[in-house]
Amino acid sequence: MHAKTGASRSSRARGLRCPACGHRLKESRPTACPLCGFTFHDNRVTGADVSPYAKAYTHGSSGWRLMCEWVWLAGTQRLKHLALMRASMASRRFARINIALLTVGLAVFHFTQVGWHAVPAAQSMDPATPANPRDQGWLHVASAPRPLRLDTPPLEEVDLWWSLPQAALAVVTAIPAAALLAWVALILIRAGVTQAYKPRYRTEGRMAAALHYSTAWAVPLTVAALVTGFFCLCQAAEIAQWTWVPPQAGFMLAAAAVGGFSVAMWWFWLVRLAYTAPLKSRGRVAAFVGLVAPLIVIAAAAAWYFGLRLLHQELTEALRLTF
Repeated sequence: MHAKTGASRSSRARGLRCPACGHRLKESRPTACPLCGFTFHDNRVTGADVSPYAKAYTHGSSGWRLMCEWVWLAGTQRLKHLALMRASMASRRFARINIALLTVGLAVFHFTQVGWHAVPAAQSMDPATPANPRDQGWLHVASAPRPLRLDTPPLEEVDLWWSLPQAALAVVTAIPAAALLAWVALILIRAGVTQAYKPRYRTEGRMAAALHYSTAWAVPLTVAALVTGFFCLCQAAEIAQWTWVPPQAGFMLAAAAVGGFSVAMWWFWLVRLAYTAPLKSRGRVAAFVGLVAPLIVIAAAAAWYFGLRLLHQELTEALRLTF
């Protein structure tokens, strides 16, 4: 009872907001938004965003976790309801949160791809190999027990180095690039869905909020990206010959399984959403969502991954940060 009273007081202290336009309201129990005319306490499907997250956003409380579950467990009727909601400040905020989480996960993944240098046994014993590249910002992370065995394979990795400047450069470039491409992909998909409808439906804003809320499927993808952060630990443990070496193959399999599940379920969710479109537009919308939308996402992911690798290579050479 006291907790509920405290929550309502906190909500009033922060002020109410319109879920449709985000306008802050001065009245404690408004009937309609004075800015956009959105009618409160009306659960009819009229095009306004009346999702659980929008209602929580109205009262200044967090409904992110509930909305994620609402999206993940959506049945046909819920999808029909969601497909008729227009985009709102609440839906855009939900998408921003999930894309921000995804960019952090992708930055962790990119962190594991750059700034690391493993030295094989043959190179370690070569007199021409730099004995101490710390002057260029490299840190010695792991080393195989010395002296090396005489039967050590020439290609076996015996030293692991990490570049702090390269890691900082990777994070600085990966996060804004991921956020930009994610939003570009989302905008292109929304524009394509709008054009797939018959002309008389294109001004209604169908599926606009639903596409924002579909970013809930970015959450398990973020988890998969964060799992890849263990790859470097596994590599260091293997080189240093710890008593127990974390199984890198196991982490790779887990990340691939969770990431693949996330992408597949997002695609399947959108296809199900497309079949809530009006009958005369249903085939075109489903074709775009089923065939073109995945290509847009693949193109954005490829541009991010390969573009960053090329940019990172050019910058490290220009700044003389190579090993």
